[in-house]
Amino acid sequence: MSCHICCQTPSSRTRYFCPTCARNRLYHLRVQHATVLLEKEAIGRQVEDATVSKNLAGLSPNKITRDRSNSRGIDSNILTIQSITNEKAKSSGRITLISNEIERLRSELKKKQLEVSQRRLTLAQRHSDAESATYQIADREETTLAGIQNTTKRTDHLWHSLHSKTAEDRIFLCREAANIYGLRQKTKKKDGELKEIHIIGGVPIIDLRDMNGKSRRNSTAYKY
Repeated sequence: MSCHICCQTPSSRTRYFCPTCARNRLYHLRVQHATVLLEKEAIGRQVEDATVSKNLAGLSPNKITRDRSNSRGIDSNILTIQSITNEKAKSSGRITLISNEIERLRSELKKKQLEVSQRRLTLAQRHSDAESATYQIADREETTLAGIQNTTKRTDHLWHSLHSKTAEDRIFLCREAANIYGLRQKTKKKDGELKEIHIIGGVPIIDLRDMNGKSRRNSTAYKY
């Protein structure tokens, strides 16, 4: 029959994780131990009976009969004592084996209990670690996201500031270059029309609109 607690079939190769299974295994050993003790007690009674019969035989009035009875009684007692000694030795051996088996089962049960306790501690530690990892995870995610957004905004602000400064620096450099090279604007009459021309460093700047429809030769020889 299987155990009503752990639902395992009892076997000599099965490990014991249930106290009930261990007690059931020890029950048969205890019965054997009790049987050996009863046999030992019965043998002791036989020894006592043999000793008493020997003493009673010594009180017989007939000496010859008494001697014969004593001789037979001695032989019988010797055989009885030898039988008792053999049975006692066998009983002692069985008691030793049963005691060793009981100690082994107790040691194995203690090891299993210790292993179960260690597994429980490991599971409790894992459960605690999992709770610590998931504790306020939403708040931490929001905090991390807010930090990333703030960093992105600062980066955008710095980029726009740098872009504005770069544009201002380019405007300043262009203005200074124009002042250094003497950029001037003049009005010139051409083909009966007044046109604005720009001169820098004494060289007129070609208006690209005037080059529309001109050939390469005319464009290279173009003059104001």
